[in-house]
Amino acid sequence: MKIVSVLALASIAGMASAQAVSVGNGNAANLGNDPFSSRATLWDNGDTDGSNGYSNATSGVFGASRSLLDDFEVTDSAGWILNDFHSLTLWSGGGSGIGTGYNLTFWSDNAGSPGAPMMSANVNSYMETPTGRTWFSRPEMRHDVTFDDVFLPQGRYWVEMQVIGPDNNFHMVRSTVTGSEAWVNYDDLGGLQSGSAIFGAPADLAFSLTGEIAPAPGALALLGLGGIAAIRRRR
Repeated sequence: MKIVSVLALASIAGMASAQAVSVGNGNAANLGNDPFSSRATLWDNGDTDGSNGYSNATSGVFGASRSLLDDFEVTDSAGWILNDFHSLTLWSGGGSGIGTGYNLTFWSDNAGSPGAPMMSANVNSYMETPTGRTWFSRPEMRHDVTFDDVFLPQGRYWVEMQVIGPDNNFHMVRSTVTGSEAWVNYDDLGGLQSGSAIFGAPADLAFSLTGEIAPAPGALALLGLGGIAAIRRRR
Protein backbone atom coordinates (compact mmCIF):
# COMPACT_ATOMS: atom_id res chain seq x y z
CA MET A 1 0.00 0.00 0.00
CA LYS A 2 1.20 3.47 -0.79
CA ILE A 3 0.91 4.84 2.75
CA VAL A 4 2.78 2.00 4.46
CA SER A 5 6.17 3.73 4.42
CA VAL A 6 4.69 6.86 6.01
CA LEU A 7 3.01 4.92 8.78
CA ALA A 8 6.13 2.83 9.32
CA LEU A 9 8.21 5.95 9.84
CA ALA A 10 5.68 7.34 12.31
CA SER A 11 5.55 4.06 14.19
CA ILE A 12 9.29 4.02 14.91
CA ALA A 13 9.48 7.63 16.02
CA GLY A 14 10.67 6.49 19.41
CA MET A 15 13.79 5.00 17.80
CA ALA A 16 15.08 8.37 16.63
CA SER A 17 18.58 9.42 17.60
CA ALA A 18 18.89 10.83 21.10
CA GLN A 19 21.37 13.40 19.84
CA ALA A 20 20.64 16.89 21.17
CA VAL A 21 19.09 19.14 18.54
CA SER A 22 18.71 22.89 18.73
CA VAL A 23 15.23 23.80 17.52
CA GLY A 24 14.82 27.29 16.09
CA ASN A 25 11.88 29.56 16.82
CA GLY A 26 10.82 30.06 13.22
CA ASN A 27 11.22 33.82 13.28
CA ALA A 28 12.78 35.73 10.41
CA ALA A 29 16.50 36.36 10.84
CA ASN A 30 17.82 39.35 8.88
CA LEU A 31 21.51 38.70 9.27
CA GLY A 32 22.93 40.84 6.44
CA ASN A 33 23.97 44.42 7.26
CA ASP A 34 24.02 45.50 3.62
CA PRO A 35 20.62 44.96 1.94
CA PHE A 36 22.15 45.49 -1.50
CA SER A 37 24.76 42.73 -1.45
CA SER A 38 24.84 40.66 1.75
CA ARG A 39 23.12 37.30 1.60
CA ALA A 40 20.97 36.61 4.62
CA THR A 41 18.92 33.88 6.19
CA LEU A 42 15.60 35.60 5.70
CA TRP A 43 13.47 32.84 7.19
CA ASP A 44 14.51 29.88 9.34
CA ASN A 45 11.61 27.62 10.26
CA GLY A 46 13.77 25.78 12.78
CA ASP A 47 15.71 22.53 13.00
CA THR A 48 13.88 19.21 13.18
CA ASP A 49 13.13 17.67 16.55
CA GLY A 50 13.27 14.21 14.97
CA SER A 51 9.62 13.48 15.75
CA ASN A 52 8.54 12.44 12.25
CA GLY A 53 8.91 12.91 8.50
CA TYR A 54 6.32 13.76 5.84
CA SER A 55 6.42 11.84 2.58
CA ASN A 56 7.16 13.67 -0.67
CA ALA A 57 8.01 12.29 -4.09
CA THR A 58 7.42 12.89 -7.78
CA SER A 59 4.83 10.84 -9.62
CA GLY A 60 7.44 8.33 -10.84
CA VAL A 61 7.76 6.88 -7.31
CA PHE A 62 4.11 6.41 -6.29
CA GLY A 63 2.37 6.89 -9.63
CA ALA A 64 1.02 10.10 -8.06
CA SER A 65 2.68 13.32 -6.97
CA ARG A 66 3.25 14.10 -3.28
CA SER A 67 4.45 17.53 -2.20
CA LEU A 68 4.53 19.56 1.03
CA LEU A 69 3.71 23.16 1.89
CA ASP A 70 4.61 25.37 4.84
CA ASP A 71 4.13 29.05 5.48
CA PHE A 72 6.64 31.86 6.02
CA GLU A 73 6.43 35.62 6.45
CA VAL A 74 8.16 38.41 4.55
CA THR A 75 8.71 40.85 7.39
CA ASP A 76 10.57 43.74 5.74
CA SER A 77 8.46 46.50 4.21
CA ALA A 78 10.71 46.59 1.13
CA GLY A 79 10.11 42.87 0.49
CA TRP A 80 12.56 40.01 0.01
CA ILE A 81 14.54 38.69 -2.94
CA LEU A 82 14.72 34.92 -2.43
CA ASN A 83 17.17 32.67 -4.28
CA ASP A 84 18.16 29.79 -1.93
CA PHE A 85 16.23 27.05 -0.17
CA HIS A 86 17.47 24.48 2.37
CA SER A 87 15.74 21.42 3.85
CA LEU A 88 16.40 18.27 5.91
CA THR A 89 15.11 14.90 4.73
CA LEU A 90 15.55 11.12 4.81
CA TRP A 91 15.38 8.67 1.93
CA SER A 92 12.98 5.80 2.68
CA GLY A 93 15.55 3.20 1.61
CA GLY A 94 18.36 4.90 3.54
CA GLY A 95 20.13 6.18 0.44
CA SER A 96 22.60 9.04 0.35
CA GLY A 97 23.12 11.51 -2.46
CA ILE A 98 20.48 9.96 -4.72
CA GLY A 99 18.42 13.11 -5.26
CA THR A 100 18.60 14.70 -8.69
CA GLY A 101 16.72 17.96 -8.23
CA TYR A 102 14.02 19.90 -6.45
CA ASN A 103 10.64 21.45 -7.28
CA LEU A 104 9.68 24.69 -5.53
CA THR A 105 6.46 26.68 -5.96
CA PHE A 106 5.41 29.79 -4.04
CA TRP A 107 1.77 30.14 -3.02
CA SER A 108 -0.34 32.97 -1.64
CA ASP A 109 -1.91 32.77 1.82
CA ASN A 110 -5.64 32.51 2.48
CA ALA A 111 -6.36 33.27 6.14
CA GLY A 112 -3.72 30.89 7.44
CA SER A 113 -4.12 28.21 4.75
CA PRO A 114 -2.51 27.86 1.32
CA GLY A 115 -4.22 30.12 -1.16
CA ALA A 116 -3.22 29.54 -4.78
CA PRO A 117 0.05 28.89 -6.67
CA MET A 118 1.78 32.14 -7.63
CA MET A 119 5.03 31.10 -9.34
CA SER A 120 7.37 28.15 -9.72
CA ALA A 121 11.03 28.74 -8.93
CA ASN A 122 13.46 28.30 -11.82
CA VAL A 123 15.93 25.99 -10.06
CA ASN A 124 19.51 26.28 -11.34
CA SER A 125 21.51 24.16 -8.87
CA TYR A 126 20.90 21.33 -6.41
CA MET A 127 23.19 19.72 -3.83
CA GLU A 128 22.51 16.92 -1.37
CA THR A 129 24.88 16.42 1.59
CA PRO A 130 24.78 14.04 4.60
CA THR A 131 24.55 15.98 7.87
CA GLY A 132 26.09 13.22 9.97
CA ARG A 133 22.88 12.75 11.98
CA THR A 134 20.65 9.69 11.87
CA TRP A 135 16.90 9.40 12.38
CA PHE A 136 14.96 6.12 12.22
CA SER A 137 18.18 4.32 11.22
CA ARG A 138 18.44 6.48 8.10
CA PRO A 139 21.07 9.17 7.42
CA GLU A 140 19.74 12.71 7.40
CA MET A 141 20.37 14.63 4.18
CA ARG A 142 20.58 18.39 3.71
CA HIS A 143 19.26 19.71 0.41
CA ASP A 144 20.61 23.05 -0.86
CA VAL A 145 18.71 24.55 -3.77
CA THR A 146 19.47 27.76 -5.64
CA PHE A 147 17.02 29.38 -8.02
CA ASP A 148 16.55 32.55 -10.03
CA ASP A 149 15.56 35.58 -7.94
CA VAL A 150 11.97 35.59 -6.69
CA PHE A 151 10.73 38.90 -5.30
CA LEU A 152 7.95 38.83 -2.71
CA PRO A 153 6.50 41.96 -1.05
CA GLN A 154 5.74 42.09 2.65
CA GLY A 155 3.17 39.49 3.70
CA ARG A 156 2.59 35.81 4.40
CA TYR A 157 3.26 33.09 1.82
CA TRP A 158 3.61 29.34 1.42
CA VAL A 159 6.42 27.38 -0.22
CA GLU A 160 5.59 24.03 -1.85
CA MET A 161 8.53 21.62 -1.84
CA GLN A 162 9.24 18.30 -3.51
CA VAL A 163 12.46 16.30 -3.89
CA ILE A 164 13.18 14.75 -7.29
CA GLY A 165 14.70 11.29 -6.98
CA PRO A 166 14.19 7.54 -7.37
CA ASP A 167 12.81 6.83 -3.88
CA ASN A 168 10.20 8.02 -1.40
CA ASN A 169 11.60 10.93 0.59
CA PHE A 170 10.66 12.08 4.10
CA HIS A 171 10.91 15.79 4.89
CA MET A 172 11.79 16.13 8.58
CA VAL A 173 9.36 18.01 10.81
CA ARG A 174 9.32 19.83 14.11
CA SER A 175 6.29 19.31 16.36
CA THR A 176 6.25 22.99 17.38
CA VAL A 177 4.18 25.03 14.92
CA THR A 178 5.06 28.59 13.92
CA GLY A 179 2.26 30.34 12.11
CA SER A 180 0.19 27.62 10.43
CA GLU A 181 0.91 23.89 10.37
CA ALA A 182 2.41 22.23 7.31
CA TRP A 183 0.03 21.08 4.56
CA VAL A 184 0.32 18.14 2.18
CA ASN A 185 -0.63 17.90 -1.48
CA TYR A 186 -0.99 14.16 -2.12
CA ASP A 187 -2.68 13.28 -5.40
CA ASP A 188 -3.19 9.70 -4.17
CA LEU A 189 -4.57 10.60 -0.71
CA GLY A 190 -7.11 13.32 -1.32
CA GLY A 191 -5.06 16.22 -2.63
CA LEU A 192 -4.38 19.44 -0.73
CA GLN A 193 -5.14 19.22 2.99
CA SER A 194 -3.62 20.01 6.37
CA GLY A 195 -0.92 17.67 7.62
CA SER A 196 -2.92 16.81 10.74
CA ALA A 197 -5.76 15.57 8.53
CA ILE A 198 -3.49 12.66 7.47
CA PHE A 199 -1.00 12.35 10.33
CA GLY A 200 -3.26 13.22 13.25
CA ALA A 201 -1.21 16.05 14.75
CA PRO A 202 0.00 19.43 13.45
CA ALA A 203 3.68 19.91 12.66
CA ASP A 204 6.03 22.29 10.85
CA LEU A 205 8.69 21.45 8.27
CA ALA A 206 12.40 22.05 8.85
CA PHE A 207 13.49 24.49 6.13
CA SER A 208 15.07 27.88 5.56
CA LEU A 209 15.06 30.53 2.83
CA THR A 210 17.98 32.81 2.07
CA GLY A 211 18.57 35.76 -0.22
CA GLU A 212 18.49 39.53 0.25
CA ILE A 213 16.26 42.23 1.64
CA ALA A 214 15.04 44.15 -1.38
CA PRO A 215 16.40 47.71 -1.81
CA ALA A 216 13.86 50.31 -0.75
CA PRO A 217 12.50 52.44 -3.63
CA GLY A 218 13.93 55.56 -1.99
CA ALA A 219 17.37 54.00 -1.82
CA LEU A 220 17.23 53.15 -5.51
CA ALA A 221 16.31 56.73 -6.31
CA LEU A 222 19.27 58.02 -4.31
CA LEU A 223 21.60 55.63 -6.10
CA GLY A 224 20.35 56.94 -9.42
CA LEU A 225 20.88 60.55 -8.41
CA GLY A 226 24.35 59.75 -7.18
CA GLY A 227 25.21 58.31 -10.55
CA ILE A 228 24.00 61.44 -12.34
CA ALA A 229 26.03 63.69 -10.03
CA ALA A 230 29.16 61.65 -10.66
CA ILE A 231 28.68 61.94 -14.43
CA ARG A 232 28.29 65.71 -14.19
CA ARG A 233 31.48 66.02 -12.11
CA ARG A 234 33.47 64.11 -14.74
CA ARG A 235 32.40 66.44 -17.55
